Amino acid sequence: MLNKKQLTVRLPQSTVNYLNSRAESENKSLNDILVDVTEEYMKWHEGEKVLQDIAVIREKVKGETGVHPDSTEDIRKLREDER
Repeated sequence: MLNKKQLTVRLPQSTVNYLNSRAESENKSLNDILVDVTEEYMKWHEGEKVLQDIAVIREKVKGETGVHPDSTEDIRKLREDER
C-alpha cells in the first residue's frame, strides 16, 4: 500500500469548480484528479530537466568536436541513388 499524506490546499473557487467538473465528467474523485494533475506536473518537470541535460551535453560535444556540417543534402542524395 502506498504511503499517503493528507494535505490542505487553498484554491480559487473557479479552479475548484473546474476540477470538480473534470472529476465528474471522468467519473473520478476530486482527489484522483488532483493526483493526476500533480503527477503530470512532475513528469513535465522531469522532461524539462532531461532537455536541459541534453542541451549541456550538446554544448560539451560541440566544444570537443566542433560544429558538424549539415548532412541533410548528403542523405537526400544517397536516398535518390537507391531508387
